Amino acid sequence: MDSESQKGQIGLSLKVITEIFRDCNADYRVLGSTLLVAHINKVFRHINDVDVLLDIKAKNCVFEKLKSRGFEFENKSATGFSWFEAKKNGCLGLTFLLIGKFNKDYFSWRFMKFFELKIKASYLRPVEYSFENVKFIGIPISSAMAGIRQSFLNPKRKLDKQVLEEEMKKTPVKTYNNISVYIFGLKLPYLYDLFSFFYNIYGGIRVVFGKKYEIWD
Repeated sequence: MDSESQKGQIGLSLKVITEIFRDCNADYRVLGSTLLVAHINKVFRHINDVDVLLDIKAKNCVFEKLKSRGFEFENKSATGFSWFEAKKNGCLGLTFLLIGKFNKDYFSWRFMKFFELKIKASYLRPVEYSFENVKFIGIPISSAMAGIRQSFLNPKRKLDKQVLEEEMKKTPVKTYNNISVYIFGLKLPYLYDLFSFFYNIYGGIRVVFGKKYEIWD
């Protein structure tokens, strides 16, 4: 698919989900490369899906409306984590990476019964983006840059870094301690950052041997 065709596909997909989010009064954030495409207003590589972080209060409403528009859902899991993917011909896939609670100071997502992931509100500060005349809410570009730095051996992130290279030199970025893991309500300092560090190495080794960086992809 050429870049012009994909521009239309991305625009259509964003239009569909933003209309549904608005109808459901949903708090959400668009993440990943779709956000970067909107930031630079250019399709710099093939985009497979739209990554979304969603407020759990709006989950049922959003999912039902997507199903009514012909999207088919699949619940996926890997290494203790689970997420939802929604697909429909003609649209990008929708990947609901985290579905949890937005609080004043953080976003909370529970997993594996006793664990909780908390993302600082500053990291998820709502920022309005626009692509193909469709406005949507994402995270600060500095937060996206932090993610790129933490997974720099991921081939996709290498491309992301290339298109943002000059901007990254000028933008203050807080790379670590944005996301924390809790067990039984107790914080495990830097566990998420440590996991990201070792997984980046593991993912890079997978790439060297011809496999995908992500074990869940």
